[in-house]
Amino acid sequence: MKEDGLGGIFLRHLVMAIPWGIILLVVMLIAAVCVKQEIKEGIQYGVRCAVSETANFTFDPEVVVSVKQNLKEGIEFVAKTGRDGIKDLLNDPQIKQDLKEALEYSNEKLRK
Repeated sequence: MKEDGLGGIFLRHLVMAIPWGIILLVVMLIAAVCVKQEIKEGIQYGVRCAVSETANFTFDPEVVVSVKQNLKEGIEFVAKTGRDGIKDLLNDPQIKQDLKEALEYSNEKLRK
């Protein structure tokens, strides 16, 4: 057997490694395509689950009843607070006098 030089050994091993490199690239490409599809499906699944859970939570009878109750109480509170504020304003003697003067002035202007 003839002894090969260092260059010959290198070329022989390089030629043997090229097919394995091509196989590795093909396998990596197939894996990347599969993983890309899995990631896409995972994102779609996550979005569908989030929308479904949000819809289920929104239409849950307990939540709807509590929201209605809170809304009702909020409106009642605002109406009561506004009513009390208006009463306090109308009971102020200075405001009463100013309103009386404003009404008299507008009544005079309408008559002219």
